[in-house]
Amino acid sequence: MKYYYYINLNERGEFFADVRDANDKTIFEIQGFSIFEDGHMQHAKDIEGLRDHLIELNIIDPDDHIETGD
Repeated sequence: MKYYYYINLNERGEFFADVRDANDKTIFEIQGFSIFEDGHMQHAKDIEGLRDHLIELNIIDPDDHIETGD
């Protein structure tokens, strides 16, 4: 299955992003910087780190893919 990663807000001191399925339903939200501080993602565009984290959380399957949303 294919999922889409959207960065909704990335300004000094604030970060908000989400991952959506093909029906535009949000399946995971990122609020703040803890995902980076905890080492799951190295930077805001680290889709591979995000994908690994979502697999680890059993939110997506290992054969699923994440792409940057428009």
